[in-house]
Amino acid sequence: MNREYKTGEIQAGKPVQQVPWLEWLAAGIGLFLVLGIFGVIGWQALNGATVPPVITVTVENVTPVEGGYRVLFRAQNTAGEAAAQVEVEGKVSTDSGEEVSQVVIDYVPGHSDRRGGLFFTRDPSSGTLAVRAIGFADP
Repeated sequence: MNREYKTGEIQAGKPVQQVPWLEWLAAGIGLFLVLGIFGVIGWQALNGATVPPVITVTVENVTPVEGGYRVLFRAQNTAGEAAAQVEVEGKVSTDSGEEVSQVVIDYVPGHSDRRGGLFFTRDPSSGTLAVRAIGFADP
């Protein structure tokens, strides 16, 4: 049995269900999070997140301490990939010889920096102080 309805007539049957506002809100938050994740992944792909570590070391402070001198430095990773077990070496060269001090920084994430210190018995200001990164490992 087929019934034809005219436009404008009220039809009996299932009521039209509306989507609750909370469901729309949850869907919107989910869409925002998914688009944000894809955006971050795309940004990292385009901005060198896969470039091997480049560690530069700069001296920040030289201070006399008991038994010698402390040299504070900052190791900065300007590339996208992280570096582990970063070895930093400092050399103080004077007329009477050379003194070497080394330290290992556990982890330097990409586009970030870590601070550390080296100890010397000779005064770094009485000669030439050179501080550099000498190696790293993949995390």
